[in-house]
Amino acid sequence: MRKILAILLLFCAVGVTSAQSVHVPAVVNTNDFRGRIEGAFEWEFVDDLSLEAGVQLRLNNDMGSVDRLQTNLGLNYDVCRHLDIGIDYILINIHDYATKSWDSPRHRLNLNVTGKVELGRWELSLRERLQTTFRTDDVNRFEKPQNAMILRSRLMAEYGIHHSRWSPYLLFELHNTLNAPAVVDNYLNAELTTDNYVTRYRAGVGAKFRISRHHRLDFYYYFDYDRNYNIDYKPNRGDLKGYVQENEIRHIFGISYKFKL
Repeated sequence: MRKILAILLLFCAVGVTSAQSVHVPAVVNTNDFRGRIEGAFEWEFVDDLSLEAGVQLRLNNDMGSVDRLQTNLGLNYDVCRHLDIGIDYILINIHDYATKSWDSPRHRLNLNVTGKVELGRWELSLRERLQTTFRTDDVNRFEKPQNAMILRSRLMAEYGIHHSRWSPYLLFELHNTLNAPAVVDNYLNAELTTDNYVTRYRAGVGAKFRISRHHRLDFYYYFDYDRNYNIDYKPNRGDLKGYVQENEIRHIFGISYKFKL
């Protein structure tokens, strides 16, 4: 009886391992140095209500190629001294390094709520951003969501140096996916279910420099740990073809200029 039970347990263990191995992703780790250059404009046309616009160029592949060009337009409202709300739209044009061409543009909408508190010369802020990105190309919804939704939580601490134009700051940010597709054996025989996990950890350090009343510069460095799951199914049969966890460490150096009325 003990031998029979041992054999049954062994078969169960092998069965569970075989079933789970299909859904255990292969892991690919990469590193990259990236750059960002941005020009922005801010205009407070009504008390506590401001219009913001900007263009940002991003570099990747150790800053050797263009990653994307983004154009944004948004509104921000100061509800009170400790609370801001805002909405902004971003047009994203992604450059494909392999084909040397531009992919189909994507449209992004952000809803922002930011709480702030001052402690001496420190200003602490917590921003919650609900981000939705709309793809214009057709994708298999079991591989990628047509409209991806991310919740971004950013904690920031900025220090105002007495009699100085410099304001150094630290930040930490998490990106949490809300509707990523869950992997299945065969998408033709399964219902679409969503998965939820942290896709990015970001820590940053930077400094803002006030050139004059209307001109500002921002220098920063971000350490990004980015995690994505690449799911691939056979087009006709629907069987799971590949499942890869892509981990990328990104060192991002950026400079931003803002003209503020």
